[in-house]
Formats: sequence, C-alpha cells, structure tokens
Amino acid sequence: MDKNPDHSFAGSLRQAVDGFPGHNPNMILASEPFHKAELANLLLDSAGCPAILLDFDLLYSGYVASGMIQRKGGVRVLRPQKGDWPKTLHSVLVEISREKSMVVIDSFNGLHNMYGERESARFVNASLMLLAYMAKFKKCPVVALALARKNKKNEWILSPGGRHIMAPEGSGFYSLDKKNGGTLSMTPLAHHRPPP
Repeated sequence: MDKNPDHSFAGSLRQAVDGFPGHNPNMILASEPFHKAELANLLLDSAGCPAILLDFDLLYSGYVASGMIQRKGGVRVLRPQKGDWPKTLHSVLVEISREKSMVVIDSFNGLHNMYGERESARFVNASLMLLAYMAKFKKCPVVALALARKNKKNEWILSPGGRHIMAPEGSGFYSLDKKNGGTLSMTPLAHHRPPP
C-alpha cells in the first residue's frame, strides 16, 4: 500500500459508494491485493456508520498490526475461521438487524478457500445472500472484495483458484483500478435491478 495514500475518491468511486445501499451485495474485483486493502481502508473511513470488516485473508489486520493503517473507532474487525464462521455470521446478522452498519468482506477468495470445492459454492453464496437480505432492512451496504482476473473466455474468475464469479440479482458488480494519479476508481461491470 502507498505510504501516503490519496484518500480522495475518484468520481466513479464516490458514486459507486453512494449507490451501495441500492445494490446488495456489492462485489468489487481487484487485480492487486494492495489496491484491495487500500479500498477497504477508504470504505471504512467513509462508512458514516458503524462498520464490520470480516477479514478472511488477514491482509487488512496485518496493516493495522504493523501500524501502517490506524485502527478506526466504530469498526469491528473479525477474523473468522472455518470452525467459527457460522457463529460469526450469526453475530453479524444480529448486529446489522439492530443497527445500520456497513459490512465489508475481505476477501471473498478467503471465504471460498475455507471450504472444499463442493460445499464452498453453496455455503458461501448462501452466506452472502443471507447477509444481503438481512442488511436491506436497515439499508446496510454489504461489500465483498475479491482478487480476480478474466479468463480466456473473458469471464471474471477468482484469482488464484479460477472459480467463476456471478453477479446475483440486485447486486452491484465493479472492477477496481488505480489511475495514473494514484487514485482508486471503480468501473461498473453489471448491475441487476432489485426484484420488485
């Protein structure tokens, strides 16, 4: 991560963040892990409400532990493991049902990697959709960050691993880039209107 990151949002990033409550869940695909960590930090800085970071790859926690990122008030950082994920998920669901909170999943890859291929897709997607369903009542944005790349068929897949990424109904789907000036920017890839 940059030693002096630019904490101003590019226009497209600010617009996407403002649109998060209208789209849940929101999937942001990054090709660089450091860009993903920088975005997590920016999202937590700008949440405007309590926030919960589910740190599956421990990158963000590592930056906080090293002092490169200041620990933020109003942010709860959880580091779920396979054995305690159902309990952690329950705790987060209860918390967002009581109070509007932004939920940031960092990273979607780490959540998938906790489970075997067969159980992963069903359980991970069910977890994400349950979070999004509960969050809509409090207008809580749910944002999943993932390391991804395009395959030869021009489809987005998790990197590494190669699992396909699908945009669920009602979701926001973005790619994350860093412009020449060092500012992060998001490009919408797909939006699905929420069902009536």
